Amino acid sequence: MTRLLPPWRTLLPPEHGSWFMLGFPLALGLLLRPSPAGLCLGLAALSFFLGRPPLRRVLSGRQDPAQLRALLLSGGLALAFGAVALLLSGPRFLLPLACVAPLVVLALRADLQRAVRSLAVELIAQGAFAGLAATMLVAGGGTLVEAGQAWLLITLVGGANLAHVRRILGHAHGLDASGLGGRMIAVHVLHALLLGVSALLLAPRGTAGGIWTGWAVLLYLRALLPYRPIPARTLGWREGGLSVLGLLLLWRALI
Repeated sequence: MTRLLPPWRTLLPPEHGSWFMLGFPLALGLLLRPSPAGLCLGLAALSFFLGRPPLRRVLSGRQDPAQLRALLLSGGLALAFGAVALLLSGPRFLLPLACVAPLVVLALRADLQRAVRSLAVELIAQGAFAGLAATMLVAGGGTLVEAGQAWLLITLVGGANLAHVRRILGHAHGLDASGLGGRMIAVHVLHALLLGVSALLLAPRGTAGGIWTGWAVLLYLRALLPYRPIPARTLGWREGGLSVLGLLLLWRALI
């Protein structure tokens, strides 16, 4: 008997990091500007995110009706939730959505082609995910300036974390000195940008902004520590925990 839908585990993207890349802006958008329209946009993004595995399988030529039904279901839910958000808030959120649409297209194309996960590809994906928070803020009544600041900070936070993890993985995989040097340069550049933007935009706001800027300093110092071998699962949980704490600190700094 043919399944109506494929097994649930096959519909879940296997990349653990991508869940944090989606969850951070989704949660921050809801915390900063909670609204029914923002929630619908978050659900639309989640549906779109879950549609990637069946889309990849369908485009690869696999004749699996269950995967096609899963794709139609996720796509239908994304469109339905997006339409409800449009009815609830009006078209204002379409502007930030249009601004990040090229990043979404590039990230989706790289995902479907199974492109090498270079830092550039991951930064594009991070910027696309960060656009979710921007659209949710505008849908909830926030200004375009607020949305732009949130997008920039989320992209830089995610980018700095990506550079840090890629450096650790480079050591773990025995990357040569030249490759490790390039990854260390990315660590410096992205953390310095995060620290500079935090000091410029958030530190003047008061205690919460100062605490966040101090947190950005600690993230930079953490990324400069000498490499020590660490199990991948431990690394994932540690970085996930730090992301949750950073989410709360950034929320307090932005409100």
